Amino acid sequence: MCRKGEITVFLAMILFSVCALLCVIVESARTAGARCYLRMAVDSSADSLMAQYHRELWNKYRILGLEYDKTETLEKEFREFMRPYMEAGNWYPMKADQIRITDMTGLTQGDGRYFEQEILDYMKYGLLDMDWDELDEAGAGELLVAWKEGNSVNRVSELYSAHSREAVRVEKALEIINSTLLAQRERWEQGKDCLEQPDGGRFISQANKMIRELERIPGQVKSYEKRADELYVKLANSRERFLEETSDLSGDVRAALEEEISQYESYAAQDGQRRREVEALTNLSRDRIQWIGDVINMAEEVMEYISNWEPEDEDDELDEAALWQPVRARWSQYGMLLLGVEFGVRDKEKEGFLEQVGNMAGKGMLELVLPEGTVVSGTDLRLSGTPSVQRKTDGGGLKEKDRDGDSQSTGFLTGARTLIQRLIIGEYDIRFFKGFKKEMQKGEFYELEYIIHGKKKDKDNLSGVAARLVAFREGLNLIHILSDSGKRQEARSLALTIVGGTGILPLVSVVAFFIMAVWALGEALLDVRCLLEGKKVPVFKTVSDWKLDLAGLLEMGRSGSLIDGEGGGDGSGIDYEGYLRILIFGGYDTDLVYRMMDVMQIVTARKQPGFSLENCVCTVNAEALVSGKHVFFSNGVWKSRGPEDGYAYDTRMAVAGSYLEDYKSP
Repeated sequence: MCRKGEITVFLAMILFSVCALLCVIVESARTAGARCYLRMAVDSSADSLMAQYHRELWNKYRILGLEYDKTETLEKEFREFMRPYMEAGNWYPMKADQIRITDMTGLTQGDGRYFEQEILDYMKYGLLDMDWDELDEAGAGELLVAWKEGNSVNRVSELYSAHSREAVRVEKALEIINSTLLAQRERWEQGKDCLEQPDGGRFISQANKMIRELERIPGQVKSYEKRADELYVKLANSRERFLEETSDLSGDVRAALEEEISQYESYAAQDGQRRREVEALTNLSRDRIQWIGDVINMAEEVMEYISNWEPEDEDDELDEAALWQPVRARWSQYGMLLLGVEFGVRDKEKEGFLEQVGNMAGKGMLELVLPEGTVVSGTDLRLSGTPSVQRKTDGGGLKEKDRDGDSQSTGFLTGARTLIQRLIIGEYDIRFFKGFKKEMQKGEFYELEYIIHGKKKDKDNLSGVAARLVAFREGLNLIHILSDSGKRQEARSLALTIVGGTGILPLVSVVAFFIMAVWALGEALLDVRCLLEGKKVPVFKTVSDWKLDLAGLLEMGRSGSLIDGEGGGDGSGIDYEGYLRILIFGGYDTDLVYRMMDVMQIVTARKQPGFSLENCVCTVNAEALVSGKHVFFSNGVWKSRGPEDGYAYDTRMAVAGSYLEDYKSP
């Protein structure tokens, strides 16, 4: 019996060891399962939390944003989603000791990069029904080149068109001098007639008037010199600006512009030769004034002699003609001042018509291009509290001046996105935001125009977009004219008519370029009107697409209104929304993205007053601290789960909830 007892104890010890080993293995497996269970709990809770995205924002704009009022609210909701997992009666008893939100990313943060990424994520699927041939990197590159070149040519055109006007003002200054010299001749001839009669009093009056005319010449010469000097300085500055623009110009366009611009410099050089002759008039006029004064003294002496003469006898007669003969002889020796240079604009009427067309792109341009019957929205947007305003208040969106003096955003997006991504976001804007309509419904506003131009008033946004379209089309139209030898010759022929056949040759070329620039502007105004009427305009025009001839251009200037041009192609090209897509693509920056957010907030707040995109997040990072218990080393499976009872352990689990497909959890 003693031996059997030893065997029983040994067997009991073996069984105890085996059971302990089995319990360790089972507990280890259960603990691993508990971690998987906890991971499932926090992931599911995060998914449930993020599933509370703002429905209106998604339904209208396909943007996912989790709206919240404060962090504690999200933590409370996260805990509620985890509660069923914590209270479940299973093999994984645990308790959530702490749940906290460690980080959140708002839709308006990151200079708009997260908001922008949501758009790109959605458009991966939204582009399935899109039919746009240019939606590839090569087509986007060509479009960007066209955008840059069109705007660059427009800037050069504006510079040198202004110089054309300045050159005309120089010529007008010479015309003023010449008119004074003509008045000098007229007074001299009237004085000569007075001496023939003879009428000494009237002669002296005409001579004094002649002096007053000559006294104007020094001031007029200074005015001419001032205008000429200003033109020289501006031409030098514009040459530097032109060289800066050449990087955005193709070889043919650059060569054509160089040919035209060189004529301005030739004009300035030739005007230098004229200037020496004009400057000499100042001293010559002073000499003539002194000379006329001497003749007036001679006339006064004759008049005094006649008034004091008394006959010695009744037969004596005074020979007044003989007395006045020395004065007449001296007067006839006057050296007439002449402007012995070519100058001036002969056909001022046509030149005035062209000036009128050039002024159409200024104030009142919107009324010219709007379709008949259009009711322009008078809405004033309430921008206080919008993402773009808040960003500036917080110190974001700092500006710096670019070479053209335009403010450019220094945010993350500038140059960060590929061309194809910029095109895609432009396509998103066209699909989800509203643009110009002839009649706007109550509560509607020009959403696309605000995104592009960014002003408070609806009318200002529509006017700003129309001006941008005119400028873009003007640049492309001028490129067409420069490439068309027929149109260039027509412009030169009209310039010869305006300047006159005897005009200096460089001035003809200067005026010809001015005509081409105005012609491109007139065609651009017609283009924009067609777009607003719902018609199409090709980006790059051919001869058959051109609508406006020079006769129509002059009639446009005479009437002060747009006329229907002839031709215009078959209506091929792209429509108004297509050109807005180009404006968004070409002017893409961080400010534009934030104005998209503004529109979303303004529209959504009409149904939900007080709504703010600043309170919407796209990623949430949470952390859960959970206490668990070693079930097989405790007094029971369902007894106390606190760390103070049995072998307890803590597990910290982090989770990231995001609407962004490419979001990387930290």
